Amino acid sequence: MKTTREFIQFNKNYYKHIEDYDWVDVTDNFKGLESIFHKLRQFLILRLIERYKRGDTFLDAGCGTGLILRKLPKGTMGIDINPRNIKKAKKHAPNAKVILADIEKLPFKKETFSTIFSTEVIEHQPDPKPTVTELLRVLKKGGILIGSVPAISPIWLLRFLSSTCPRGEPFHKNFKKYELQKLFKDFKIIKLSKAVLGMSYFFVLEKK
Repeated sequence: MKTTREFIQFNKNYYKHIEDYDWVDVTDNFKGLESIFHKLRQFLILRLIERYKRGDTFLDAGCGTGLILRKLPKGTMGIDINPRNIKKAKKHAPNAKVILADIEKLPFKKETFSTIFSTEVIEHQPDPKPTVTELLRVLKKGGILIGSVPAISPIWLLRFLSSTCPRGEPFHKNFKKYELQKLFKDFKIIKLSKAVLGMSYFFVLEKK
């Protein structure tokens, strides 16, 4: 796996300057089988949020165009590195506070949020450790991190058939369970299980 500093920056620049995928549009308007996947993932994440969220200070880290953010309580903070996403997220989630920020260098003080959501984010990072460390930093003690990532599944081999699949993304990782357990070692793992035909891992983590 490529993890050189140059490749990491190249990958980050792709999301800053090139990637232009609207998860809300693909979910709400049938574009193909991927629309069903996104809709089901949205449903499952929102169900986890309803059950496990804590406190009243929320962050959607890597909010994209607002697929989950638009369903979250008024005043939820959303961040994304992609300026095109920020513009769309503000439209899709008008009750949220949305700002341009790098998830590896969040502009928030230590222990700011009681619940953080981060769905379909870390699989795009050649080295996800800085992101996980930063999310841990801004999460309050006893706070909850809820999210999802792709799992190892033969179904993903058909991803190229998707009419809306980004064709030029530099990096996309499907995880094994032990890899996530290692990545989340500084959290208490409340839930880590597969769903959506085994295509995704959904996780609920508590800051110790």
